[in-house]
Amino acid sequence: MVCALAVCALSAPRAAAAQSEPADSTSAPPAALMRTRLYLGMWSTHLRDLGGGLHGNAVLGVAFRGFYAATFINSFGDRSLAAGIQRGLTTPQRGTLTAALGYRAGLVTGYDERLFGIGDKLPALPFAQLVGSLDYRNVGLELAYAGIVASVVMNWRI
Repeated sequence: MVCALAVCALSAPRAAAAQSEPADSTSAPPAALMRTRLYLGMWSTHLRDLGGGLHGNAVLGVAFRGFYAATFINSFGDRSLAAGIQRGLTTPQRGTLTAALGYRAGLVTGYDERLFGIGDKLPALPFAQLVGSLDYRNVGLELAYAGIVASVVMNWRI
């Protein structure tokens, strides 16, 4: 699955560049996940340990033109850095409410063998997430899923 998302991620910029701008102003807005965002709050849970509840992750990050970077405290209490691409696949909008579905793929640091057996052998681990977003005006809430971790992220669109 990670390989399939990586192929999609690598081909996405070329496909997006080949598309032209919509001719009329009533067309759908640009993909919501591609908008500039400031990430200010995150809570996550490991799906192998649902009894552990949600962990506050103290995220600070930014998404800009399809790329993102963030720092956060992971579920093990260690500082993590993540960076990569973020792409939207669909963006339905109704008035001031916008929903989006997309993905993120990139590298993350700060994990060891407690997450994956090879975590202590690599300086950064590759990851892919499915992301759903719901925005009201400039405030957004994202739900992200990455295999064994689910998270909720609050953001502000700039």
